[in-house]
This record gives sequence, C-alpha cells and structure tokens, in this order.
Amino acid sequence: MRVKVKMFAAARDATGASEVVVELPELARVRDLRIALESEYPQLAPLLSRAMFAINTHYADEDTPVPLAGEIACIPPVSGG
Repeated sequence: MRVKVKMFAAARDATGASEVVVELPELARVRDLRIALESEYPQLAPLLSRAMFAINTHYADEDTPVPLAGEIACIPPVSGG
C-alpha cells in the first residue's frame, strides 16, 4: 500500500518536500514506516530514530497500525529555548 506522510521541520528540510509517498506492506505498523522512510530517504536516518509519528492527530507508538487513508505526520525532534 502507498501512504502519504507529511514532513515537518528538519524532516521537511532533509527530504525537500512537505509530503512524501512511501510503499508499505499490508498491515504495516509505524516501525515498518520508519524502515521504509529510511530506505527511501537515507538523509532522514539521523532524524528517524528520534522522530515521533502522528496518525490522525494522535501520537503513535511503534506497534500502531498505519492506515491506508488518514493523515500521517513525521515530527522530528526540535530544540530551542
């Protein structure tokens, strides 16, 4: 299945896009999404280990199923003061 993932902050800078499309296996989980993103966009690797994912405005853990439809967001760590 193909899913769209919205990119924010440093993830958007690394991919050069506010949204990317990745291919996932059926019944994929967030951990599968992380692996697919790193494979497709190696420049994201430094961010992905610490990035959070949100599905339909709710933070998702590694075991959360990735829906075919819905809003998926990659939210990298941020710093500031």
